[in-house]
Amino acid sequence: MNPIGKGASWLHLLLVPLSLLWLAPTIILINGSFRRSSETIVDVGVQSLTLANVVAVWQQSPLPQLFVNSGIVTVASVVIVLVVASLAGFGLVYYRFRGSGLVMVMLLSGLMLAPSAIIVPMYELMVRFRLLNTYGSLIGPYAALGIAVSILLYRNAFAGLPRELAESAQIDGASSFAIYRQVYLPLARTTSVTIIILQGLAAWNDYIFALLFMTDPSRQTVQLAFIAFQGQYFSSLPKQFAVMALITIPVVVVFIALQRAFVSGLTAGALK
Repeated sequence: MNPIGKGASWLHLLLVPLSLLWLAPTIILINGSFRRSSETIVDVGVQSLTLANVVAVWQQSPLPQLFVNSGIVTVASVVIVLVVASLAGFGLVYYRFRGSGLVMVMLLSGLMLAPSAIIVPMYELMVRFRLLNTYGSLIGPYAALGIAVSILLYRNAFAGLPRELAESAQIDGASSFAIYRQVYLPLARTTSVTIIILQGLAAWNDYIFALLFMTDPSRQTVQLAFIAFQGQYFSSLPKQFAVMALITIPVVVVFIALQRAFVSGLTAGALK
């Protein structure tokens, strides 16, 4: 047996218990959300299983509205990031201009900016422009914080494409925008999927901006649901678990469905 293949097999065997350890919180969460009472929350039998917790949480609370709010800010920020970052990444690769290196340095500097460092000035801006309790107070910061890394991903993906593709399209009379839309962007689909996942997860899972900028209960996002319902379901751990499961499962499903394209998008442009 090939020593390299044997070593890989042992590595895979070691990764199995690590994977189970990583999945344990999710399994406990889902299992607990279908139990009848707090006393049976760690049971593994089927006798105490019920859908009543999930149905009650969904019907007796404003959780559907919170899902709508999160969906709006997530989709809007993802669309903005995709459009702006892809255009900027294309411009950095397609057009040769002085100062492009400085632009890259500025983008890298933006990656080092911690969101917690701009909370106070961001809040002051929201108050000044009267954006508190509006979707714009979340869409703007989410998009701004995600654009830098998205531009770098698109830039790397576009730089890995042969220059001859653009030159052939130019000979056929295509404009620069047509080259971007019909040549470069379709070939960077995996990068687009990666950015959708990264930006979508960041917007969906954000807590601090939503807590500060959305004080109106009707405009809050799903990440504030647990705080909003903690008093309502204080004595029922299964219902608390059901709230967390409903918030978590959509993200996990999307990531699992797109994980292959996600990995490919991260490595796009790594080799030329």
